[in-house]
Formats: sequence, structure tokens, C-alpha cells
Amino acid sequence: MNISFFKVPRHRVFHYEPRYWDERKEHREQVRNEALREKALKEGREWKDESYRPGQYISGRLQEQARNSRHGSLSKNLTRLIAMASVAIFLVFLIYFAKYFTVFMESMR
Repeated sequence: MNISFFKVPRHRVFHYEPRYWDERKEHREQVRNEALREKALKEGREWKDESYRPGQYISGRLQEQARNSRHGSLSKNLTRLIAMASVAIFLVFLIYFAKYFTVFMESMR
């Protein structure tokens, strides 16, 4: 019998199903890369797959997120500033008109 004081989370499995997959395009790229590799080996030089660069997707996403967060924070700050100014103006009008509203109500009696 297994007794535990803490709940142990289940192992999470990553399951990715692509929305669209072009099998012919992937096959063409494979054949092209194989031909380039064979050509490089015949010429006696080292073959490198130029289509893959480590970290290219991560660095691009980080730069994009940084660019978007700068623009997003500016619009958030501007919205917050406009909202605070609107509330302040509303309070000023409320105090201003409340003074005259009480005078008006007393004159009506």
C-alpha cells in the first residue's frame, strides 16, 4: 500500500499534431538535401544543412515578444492615463455640480 502526504502530479506527455503537413514538399526538401550532401562529399568538402540554424526560432520569438511588449505596455499606460483623467474630471464635475445642486434644491423648497 502506497501512502503519501503529498499529491504527486502525473507525468505530462507532449502530443503535437500539425494542422497542415505537405508530404510532397517535405519529400522534395529531403531529396534536395540528400543531393546537396552527395555533391559536397564528391567535391571533398564538408556538407552543412543551411536550412537549420540552432536557436533561430527561439531568438526570433524573443525579439518579436520584446517588440510587442514595448508597444503593448505603451498602449496600456495610455489607456490607464486616459481612464484616470476621465475619473478625475468626473469627480471635479460631481463636486462642482453637487454644490449648486444643493443650492438649487434648497431654493425649490
